[in-house]
Amino acid sequence: MDNLTHGLIGLAVGSLRRPDSSPLSHTDKAVLLGSVLAAELPDLDTLLPSANSVDHALRAHRGLSHSLLAAPFIALIASGLALLFFRRSRFLPVYLSSLLSLSLAHLLPDLWTGWGTRLLLPFSDQRLSLDWTMVVDPLVTLPLLLCSLWAWRRRSHWRRALLVGLSLAAAYVGLRVLLQASLSSHVRHAHPSAERVQVFPSWLSLTTWRFVAVLPSEYLAGTVSLGAPPLVQRRTPRPSLESLPPSVRAVPTGHEALAWARFPVLSSSSEPDGRTRLRIGDLRYHLHGEPTLSFVLVLSPELSVLDARLERGGSARELLRRWRGEESGSAPPTVGNPSP
Repeated sequence: MDNLTHGLIGLAVGSLRRPDSSPLSHTDKAVLLGSVLAAELPDLDTLLPSANSVDHALRAHRGLSHSLLAAPFIALIASGLALLFFRRSRFLPVYLSSLLSLSLAHLLPDLWTGWGTRLLLPFSDQRLSLDWTMVVDPLVTLPLLLCSLWAWRRRSHWRRALLVGLSLAAAYVGLRVLLQASLSSHVRHAHPSAERVQVFPSWLSLTTWRFVAVLPSEYLAGTVSLGAPPLVQRRTPRPSLESLPPSVRAVPTGHEALAWARFPVLSSSSEPDGRTRLRIGDLRYHLHGEPTLSFVLVLSPELSVLDARLERGGSARELLRRWRGEESGSAPPTVGNPSP
């Protein structure tokens, strides 16, 4: 999730502990501060140096600082910083609240997005993802933000306001969990021969989701809504990783991008000067069945990485225009028949 949402959830988690007194004691204030700091600290890994933007997106960010193993130590740092501001605070309540906030306000929200997070480092490099919301979801953030403003304006009811915001955000995420299960079943019923089916959140939409159905020789990518049959927007041949030269697949940056892509769309071309251009897209991020997010690597003849970048399918304005076209029904011709 975005940092604003992390911090707002952390503030609400800090309010779960009943204050010692009114006005707030030093421990009460340290609990709130420690909870917010714990919710934000893992993302300091974005400041880590990396060789290129692809390595930064896939290796530096959401690395060890986002793991369960590191959680007690990061909570300890957050608690220590809070205790520096409020020296007469009790350590244990501050530490326990910081640890809870780190778990509920940072690790869990990152887990429920589609990008994936490596909770099991250093024992496993696997990216775990629940695909409940987009990385930025205004309907998660808005109730938290409004109730935080209410808490600031009506300070006598600050705790109640924060808990209301947390409850509304949790209810919304719970609704998305139910929708995901229902729509996944809907797509599986429409494509019974699919080896695997996954649905993914769509931009600014609660009831319309994207889906990918994996058939033996192709991917079906489209959208699915409540009360309507799944709409297949594009059929894409399933790529074979063996089509890439082993030397290209062995490049660490390329290997990492291939491991990230759950439904990869690959292209590789040789340029006149001996360079190799490798594009790795993923259909879980698609509009009209075309991936909007791709990693592009330019390799030298010796297979060193000359350039590596993340392409998001155009500017924000272009993506919004494409999304509006899809929502208004001006999408390209689609294939709606269920697979045999």
